[in-house]
Amino acid sequence: MQRVIAALVLTLGLTHFQGAKEEKSRVVLPDPKLLRCGSSNCSGLWLGGRQPSDVFPKQLHLDLNQNCVYGLTAFYDKSVSIHDIELAIDEHYLESKNLDFEKTRMRLWRVEPEKFAIQLSEADKKDEKREAVEAGTKYVIYIAFGGRTACDTP
Repeated sequence: MQRVIAALVLTLGLTHFQGAKEEKSRVVLPDPKLLRCGSSNCSGLWLGGRQPSDVFPKQLHLDLNQNCVYGLTAFYDKSVSIHDIELAIDEHYLESKNLDFEKTRMRLWRVEPEKFAIQLSEADKKDEKREAVEAGTKYVIYIAFGGRTACDTP
């Protein structure tokens, strides 16, 4: 039921904020404050303010333990530049970036103060066959330290 409500909120929000692409687009990230949130007061889906030219994810998957979100994955259309997504993450978490992944297909941030990690990747043909996601789709995974068990700790 919670996934249906989240999908509905996301769909309505995306419809409302679609606008003409005259301005420089900005990639909008999910708000990591959703991690470990276990109450109905968790209403803020997006990190930062909103503008008509913003680029929102086309899909958002939530990982839940009972009523607590411990992970989320934001899927961005293949037309969205992975570099733009990386810059959007760096804008908030540059000091947490793991530079060991600079020359790989994946980028990783470990946000110690807030106890979560971010992974940025791009789906390839293998992912397309395995996961039913179109090659070129970019995805950003947020996961609370401890994964599913993160919800067990206040």
